[in-house]
Amino acid sequence: MSKILYLPVVRRKFDADFATKVVHQTKNQLQDYDLIAPDEALGDPQELGSFLSSVQENEIAGIIFQNTTFTDAEFIQLVQRSYPTTPILLLAPREPSIHGWLHLNALTGLMSSGNYLNSQKHSFEHIYGNPDETSVQQTIDNFVATITVKDDLAHLNIGVVGTFPPGFFFSDADAQQLELNFGVYLKHYQIDEAFEQAQALQPNEYQEELDYAQEHYNNLNVSQAETIRFVKYVTLMKRWAKKDQWGALASRCWPDFFDKYHSAPGSVWTQLGDQKLPTAMECDIHGALSMYILQQMTSHQDATFLGDVSSMDESDNTITMWHDYGAYSLANPKYGVEASVHPNRKMPVSPQMVLKPGQVTILRVHYDSNGYRFIITKGTVQDTKAQFNGVSGRIKMQQPVNELIDQFVENGYESHFALVYGDYVRQLEKLATSLGLPSTIY
Repeated sequence: MSKILYLPVVRRKFDADFATKVVHQTKNQLQDYDLIAPDEALGDPQELGSFLSSVQENEIAGIIFQNTTFTDAEFIQLVQRSYPTTPILLLAPREPSIHGWLHLNALTGLMSSGNYLNSQKHSFEHIYGNPDETSVQQTIDNFVATITVKDDLAHLNIGVVGTFPPGFFFSDADAQQLELNFGVYLKHYQIDEAFEQAQALQPNEYQEELDYAQEHYNNLNVSQAETIRFVKYVTLMKRWAKKDQWGALASRCWPDFFDKYHSAPGSVWTQLGDQKLPTAMECDIHGALSMYILQQMTSHQDATFLGDVSSMDESDNTITMWHDYGAYSLANPKYGVEASVHPNRKMPVSPQMVLKPGQVTILRVHYDSNGYRFIITKGTVQDTKAQFNGVSGRIKMQQPVNELIDQFVENGYESHFALVYGDYVRQLEKLATSLGLPSTIY
C-alpha cells in the first residue's frame, strides 16, 4: 500500500514557533493515515532535498505540501521534480493576528507554490485555513480518499472470465488503453474451464459459501442442485481472485450459465459483490471498473450495484435501475432477499429484492473514440416495493429524467451504470482530474 507524504516547509525568519504549532496540529489531523513525515518543518531547500532522498524507496500515493510560512518556489520545485506525476495538496495556515508583525505570510507561499505547479501542468489542489477548520479537514479527507483510489487502480487486476455475449460490444475494453489511463491489468480465463473446476469441488470446500448464502437468503433450498452449483462457482471465483489478486471481475453469464452449467448466474454475482469482489455481468469490463471505483471511494468498501437503466417515469422524476443480481447488503431490510428464479429463464437461484432507500451516486466509466470520460450523477432510491422481478431500485433524480435520458442516449453512453450509497460526486470529479480524464456531471 502506498503512503501519504507530508512535507511542511518554513522560513525561520518568520514566526517559526507558531509554524511548529501548525505542524503539530496538522500531524494530529493526519494520524489516521499511512504517513511519512519529517520530525519538524523543513527550513531550506537543502533540508528538503535531504529528506526527499531519505524516503525515495517508498511508494507515494500523494503529497500534502504545507507552506507554514512564505517560501519561494525552490521548495515546491524540488518536490515536483522528485514526484513529477504524484498528486499534491497545498496547505497554508491563516495569520495568527492582524496588525504588527506579519507572522507567516503563508498565503503568499501557497500562491507561489501553486504558480510553479501550474507552470509545470502538475495536478494539484489547495486550501487556505488552519488545521482544525472543518473545511480543511474535509479537503484533506477528500484528497486522501481520491489519491488512495487512484493508487488502488494502479495496482488493480480485473479478472475476465469468458467473453461478452453477442452484441454487447461495449463490454469489451482495449487492454493497452486501460493500462495507460488507469494502470489496470486484465487477466483472462476460459468459462468452460471455470465450470469444470467448479463442478469438481467437494462439500468441505464450498460449505462456507453455502452457509453464507443460507444466512442471507430468506428461503434458500440448500439441497437443490442449482444452489450447490452456485456456491461451488462462488468458491472457485474467490480462489482465482486470491491466487491472481483480482480486485474486480467481469464475467460472461448468458447463455452459458443456463445452457452449460444449469444454474442462474445472478446468485453468484450477488454473493461475490457482497464479499467485496465487485462483479460485472455480460463481461462488462468498464462496468467492473466503475463498480470498483465506487467501492473503493467508500470508507468500508461498501457493496455497489451495476444495472440497466430500464425505465423512467416523468410523473415523479424517477428512473428504475434493474438487473438479475445485487449484493445482499443493498436490499431493503423491509423485504430482505428471496431465493427465486431468473426472471426470463426461470432457473434457480436468482435473487428477488429491491434496493434500500437512500442517496446514491451513479457512475459510468465511459469509453469512445475520444477516450475515457467519467459520467457522474446522483439521486435518491425511493422506499418502494420491487419494480420488476429480479433486483430493482426506483431512483428520484435531480435533473428532469426525460432530459437526462435524452443526453445519455444522444451521447452514446453504455447501458450499464454503477451505483453506490452516499454522495461521492466531488471526489469522482477530482479522481478523473487526477487521472487526466474529463468528467461530465448531471
